[in-house]
Amino acid sequence: MIHALTTRQARHVIEVVGSSGTPPEWGFQFFSAGLDGYLKVIEEDYLRSFVKDGGSSFKVVVGTYGGGKTHFLYSVRELAWKHDYLVAYCPLSHEASPFHRLDMIYKSIATNLMRPLTPDELLAGADRGLGPFLKGVHGTLVEALEAEGLHGADVDARVKAVAADSTRGIENPNFARAVRLALESLVDGDADRFERMVQYLTVDGYDRVAHKQAGILQPIDRGQAFATIRSLVTWVRNLRFRGLVILFDEAEQAGAMTSKQKEMMLANLREMVDQCGASAFANVMVMYAIPNEQFLTEGRSPAYEALRQRVQTVFDFTNPTGVKIRLDRLARDPQTLMTQIGAKLAAVYETAYHVTFPLQARQHVVQSLAEAAADRAFGDIGYKRMYVQALVRALHAMRLDEDLVIDDDFARRMLSAGDEPEAFEFDDPIPQG
Repeated sequence: MIHALTTRQARHVIEVVGSSGTPPEWGFQFFSAGLDGYLKVIEEDYLRSFVKDGGSSFKVVVGTYGGGKTHFLYSVRELAWKHDYLVAYCPLSHEASPFHRLDMIYKSIATNLMRPLTPDELLAGADRGLGPFLKGVHGTLVEALEAEGLHGADVDARVKAVAADSTRGIENPNFARAVRLALESLVDGDADRFERMVQYLTVDGYDRVAHKQAGILQPIDRGQAFATIRSLVTWVRNLRFRGLVILFDEAEQAGAMTSKQKEMMLANLREMVDQCGASAFANVMVMYAIPNEQFLTEGRSPAYEALRQRVQTVFDFTNPTGVKIRLDRLARDPQTLMTQIGAKLAAVYETAYHVTFPLQARQHVVQSLAEAAADRAFGDIGYKRMYVQALVRALHAMRLDEDLVIDDDFARRMLSAGDEPEAFEFDDPIPQG
């Protein structure tokens, strides 16, 4: 059992992993394996130093479906929060947040921005986005000023002064006015005006009457997107936060795009890479996770060539400045990696269900499933998802049947993911009480 986990937290981990095979937003740390080397380089060479000191970086994370991209990005998010960065974890899809639509990419960043959260806040689905963040900034400022002995009108005046100062040097004047008015609205208790400002800042609609009356003269559209992202970066820096880490998680291949959309996506990615070398993007780290890198580099147009040249270097322990982080290189021995993951996940399971398996039986099921899953690993690292789902199923079976025989046939049925008729049956009904 893992005593740092509560039963509720452990059950949440097992439920998410067992049902979908995806990592939970919190709790994935307890069954991580194989990532420590890469994460140490990211922490020491970037979060502790280069990015903190005003640098910026862009990395491409490559891993097939079920290959650990989301798990890796969540791990980076935890490290960033540990060092007091703001983080925007942004799931992308062709419909919701396509990279060829920069206004939607800005919207994804604005609606997913998160301050460092506690485990329970994450598990409870804590609010994220610029609205809750602005409220958090206001609350923190008020608390700090009151601790200095200020009260009432003096606190309000100081918060408004900070709101004005935070917009210095912001490129998009409409963004600057909106964040200032949003903070002032919180001071004044004007909930309606605050919501209108957040509506604008999160690209949820532009009211030509109400927003123009507030001095916001233009919506955030494609032409304004990069300027607005740069403005967000500057604002975060002006508020004295350590920096901003943006994690894009591409859920789909680019095959669903038209040729024009793909060209625009590549151009936007190239521009994003270039922005990470500009002073306006200081204190920023961007990661873009994709299931397949070929669509980024296999075309013959100038857009493909320009991007290929920017992302061809490979990140590793001896070359941290490389751009591509290849998750398949972490699994040179898939069976050993899965055995390590499985041993940790089994311990989480024991905490979740207040059960202690005989050590030999637990090791046997972990190793048997790892061996069976490794046979399917060639050319595809999506076996990790299949493995963790199968292991949770197997642990359920062991909990409910102490005399269960764990053999090759059992491992095969667990890995079948229920796609075979009568994949597994209990000899006796589930015990009651």
